[in-house]
Amino acid sequence: MTTRLFHGDCLDILSSIEDLSVDLAFVDPPYNVGKDYGDYKDDLPIGEYLLWCKRWIKELKRISYSVAIYPPKKHLLWFWNQIPENYQIICAWSPEGAIRSGFVHQYIPLLVPPKPVKRTKDHWWNVQVSGLGYFYREEKFDHPGQTSLDITNRVIHSFSKPGDTILDCFMGTGTTGVICAKSGRNFIGIEQEKKWFDLAQKRIDDTLQQPMLSEATP
Repeated sequence: MTTRLFHGDCLDILSSIEDLSVDLAFVDPPYNVGKDYGDYKDDLPIGEYLLWCKRWIKELKRISYSVAIYPPKKHLLWFWNQIPENYQIICAWSPEGAIRSGFVHQYIPLLVPPKPVKRTKDHWWNVQVSGLGYFYREEKFDHPGQTSLDITNRVIHSFSKPGDTILDCFMGTGTTGVICAKSGRNFIGIEQEKKWFDLAQKRIDDTLQQPMLSEATP
């Protein structure tokens, strides 16, 4: 099992990847809602943001035949149109979530490859997401867009096999790499902000020192 981590701009690094077999790319990109990621500015004009997204999606599709995206709900249709062959999974939870424009958010969509490696439900119930506040039981790292271990674990186990290579070009705190280290997958991670890159590297290194989980673990 191998782990390769890259510190830098995702487009620069993705464009340099040639002849590399990636079995699944799973990304949770910035949502362009003004969060403080550090060097990256999360408040681009909408046209510029979508053009940027189109560029990294094109690179992911060049590198991997399977791409899973955790898209902003506001732009779900736009993202789906970039990968129309993909399928939608609904992730829901029972406690009340964040309030946006009068709606209480209690689900998020995932765009996933059309063929899972094992039978997979299209509705994932009682998932962990950081927006649950008090009910969020995973460790918090103060990352503005932290992806939960729960959702990442379900994606990795549903759409890849042990020994596969997984790529995450918005690595953040290294959640995808942690799941790969626990479950016998190879991992390629890219992160632009040095603070999060260093944290991701430490989390993944620490996980690699622990015994791997059985593939039977959900």
